[in-house]
Amino acid sequence: MASVYEIKAGFYTLTSLIEDEAVSDDVILDAWNNQTDDLKDKFENCCKYLKNVDSDIAGLDEEIKRLQAKKKSLKNGKDRLKKLMFDAQMACGEKKLQCGTFTTSIQKNPPKLVLDVESVYDIPDEFLKYAEPEVKSKEVLDAIKAGETFTWCHSVQEDSLRIR
Repeated sequence: MASVYEIKAGFYTLTSLIEDEAVSDDVILDAWNNQTDDLKDKFENCCKYLKNVDSDIAGLDEEIKRLQAKKKSLKNGKDRLKKLMFDAQMACGEKKLQCGTFTTSIQKNPPKLVLDVESVYDIPDEFLKYAEPEVKSKEVLDAIKAGETFTWCHSVQEDSLRIR
């Protein structure tokens, strides 16, 4: 982990337990309670650790984007090369071509569907698939805030920790 903030040495034991998903919450709580720092120092170390984790997550997000772009580039290059080979083999009229270790061949693919209509509403219902319905959460919450009550749901407001 790249450190944006320096964390006290004794706190590293707790962070290593937190990062190990096999460790139970009870073990983490015991490690928390065994810290000799006062509550403000514990919280300062926690906040520093969280900022370091945020930094790591941002770096990983950037690396994921870079790798996804690299994957897309490789896939596009592969598809372009296969099309070039296909066109060349079709141009020479060979259905099967032995080329060293490999053999390339032109074959028929399974049939695929091509729609000849502008809208799916022009297709009979028996051939359509409908998505599962979703609850419009924002609209329901707005209705509850406006005073409506429902037998099938209720709203809950929970507390969370904010670090500034």
